Amino acid sequence: MHWLLRIYPRTWRERYEEEMLALLEEHKITPATVLDLLIGALDAHLNYNGVTEGVSYMVNRLRSGVVMIFCAFMLFGVGWSMLQRFTDPLNKFNAVATFHPEFRVLFDADFIAGCLAFLAFLVGGLPVFIISLRRAIRHKQKNVLIPFGVALSCLLISVLATAILANWHHIGYAMTHTYVFLGGYFVLVAFLLVVGTVAVSLMITRTDFQFSELKFVFIPEIVILFCMVVSVVLSTTLIITITAYAPQLFNTQDVGSPMFITGIFLMSLGTIFGAMGFKRGLVYHIN
Repeated sequence: MHWLLRIYPRTWRERYEEEMLALLEEHKITPATVLDLLIGALDAHLNYNGVTEGVSYMVNRLRSGVVMIFCAFMLFGVGWSMLQRFTDPLNKFNAVATFHPEFRVLFDADFIAGCLAFLAFLVGGLPVFIISLRRAIRHKQKNVLIPFGVALSCLLISVLATAILANWHHIGYAMTHTYVFLGGYFVLVAFLLVVGTVAVSLMITRTDFQFSELKFVFIPEIVILFCMVVSVVLSTTLIITITAYAPQLFNTQDVGSPMFITGIFLMSLGTIFGAMGFKRGLVYHIN
């Protein structure tokens, strides 16, 4: 693992490299260990200044945890959105749910869990975002305002593209090249989502927060992570149940079961990444 520690900042390595190597020799190296070291390296480059005690360290840990959970929720949200296609077309889903009411119960519970996670995300994330923007405007921080402009542009372009998609039946090119048109839309939205997520993450990373401004996100983070775990369990159970008792339901979708499996994978990956972010954001021994 010595080669992996080389990507950490020089000042960090001068102080902790030998201790970290000794610690790694006492434990079994797993893929999770490598991933945690990579995330730690990114965090060290963004936040480490040679001082690891006191409020400054706490703020850096909280801020990096917030960024990780934000990115994790974006990834989770993409997968969760894919699974909302279960009820399309609604009449066929209702027909099957008449004989298997557990399908509707699982789907509705999954929908509620996802909505609660999004609500907690807004409660915890919007104040942090607003503080970052207000502080950047007050101090004229271009390194924060530029990512904000990029994120806002991504949002506006996404809204415009969605509005165009809603009226695609009136567009000649879309009528004659349906799959190309729809494929282009999804590629564009995926690109804008990635760019927007990176931009907002940069905003938060480059803002100097006070400890009191970040510690309140702890409870929303717990709600987000709990709802993500519940949603993954419910979605997985729903897919298994449909596969066992009503596999014909997959045939009613124009996208097929691979999209739902991809959705579960993204939700699970986002949940794992969110748990790692929550762990990183924990601050012990707060006086």
